[in-house]
Amino acid sequence: MMPKGHSLESRARIEKDCRGKSCRVICDQDLLELAGILNVSLHQMYLQSMEKGILPLRYLRNMPSISLTQQISLQKSRVAVVGAGGLGGRIIEGLCRLGVGALHIFDPDSFDETNLNRQIFADQNSLGNPKVEVMQECCRRINPAVQITPHRIAVTDQNQDALFADVQVIVDALDTPGDRLTLAAIAGKCRLPLVHGTVAGFGGRVMIMHPLDGRMEMLYGGQEDACAAEHHLGTPVLSPALVASFQMMAVLNLLLGKNQAKDGRMIYVDLKTPSLDFFEL
Repeated sequence: MMPKGHSLESRARIEKDCRGKSCRVICDQDLLELAGILNVSLHQMYLQSMEKGILPLRYLRNMPSISLTQQISLQKSRVAVVGAGGLGGRIIEGLCRLGVGALHIFDPDSFDETNLNRQIFADQNSLGNPKVEVMQECCRRINPAVQITPHRIAVTDQNQDALFADVQVIVDALDTPGDRLTLAAIAGKCRLPLVHGTVAGFGGRVMIMHPLDGRMEMLYGGQEDACAAEHHLGTPVLSPALVASFQMMAVLNLLLGKNQAKDGRMIYVDLKTPSLDFFEL
């Protein structure tokens, strides 16, 4: 029999969500202690807690937009983010705070001074350090229940599909048309949805691409060696911050099975106007 004070129920307390509705919650420190006592991972401890109807306190402000049942689904989810720059860094941080249970992050680069204008994990202390390793450590501090697997490599070969065998959604946060086409081909081989996002200047676009739908080829076919538009227009912090939010929402909808009938449109946003437009491809 578990000693008194060593159970989830004994450490849960009642808090009110933003609607004033009572909810059983438990704080991170108690979950960490219980994980040690029970010799399970913190990731598994979070899952056990929520399956007993006890919400980790950190997720209280997700409710009711994200229900307890949906939070459990997120805890069981696995996402790959390819590219850890202006878009990818914000997506990784956001998915970590949302409670996506496992993240694979791919990027071969280290932080440099040109990243300081927009990349969320770029600061004076991270300069010169590998992006994926910095993000793994930062995410551990933000939400230690999220399992981060860093891959300090570029995804440039369609035969790298084995790297994505354990994920449900792939996020495209890359720079160049050639790399995007390769990633779309990999997503097709893996039968996985791909959340495409790109920014340039004060604009950007987002679209969910389904396996083998050919829409990445429609956008970039024949441009494999072309320079990315952002290299001509730059990337101030505003556009990646906004486009990354749209990409995160797309990932959330895919993981929770929402809005599947309407996810074929491309969103184009122009912050200068400002305007938001939708296109069918």
